[in-house]
Amino acid sequence: MEVKFIDILAYTVALIGFCPYVVVMLLSDNTVTASLFVLMYFINPIYCIMVGIVASKNVKKNFVYIFLPAIVFIIAYTVIFKSLEVGFVFYGFVYLIISLITMLIGSYLKKRKEELYS
Repeated sequence: MEVKFIDILAYTVALIGFCPYVVVMLLSDNTVTASLFVLMYFINPIYCIMVGIVASKNVKKNFVYIFLPAIVFIIAYTVIFKSLEVGFVFYGFVYLIISLITMLIGSYLKKRKEELYS
């Protein structure tokens, strides 16, 4: 199944960009921190792993996919909190590294599978 760029972009904007906005706007102040903690430490890294797996299917064509979570994260959190913090850039870089490592592992496993069965 081929995943198009617009699909990955839409999923990334919805999950990494829109979810934190909804959390900050609709939840009470007591629950915002915990909700953002869950997003930043559990859901976003899992999504980055999924993006890395999708990108590993065809690295030459899908290499740009691994940059989307990091870029959308930095932009979304800068807009939501109205300031560019070093922490946002750091977490964006961490999400990029997670996606990159997953893509490299996936492409390595794909190559090993092709060598094994050829």
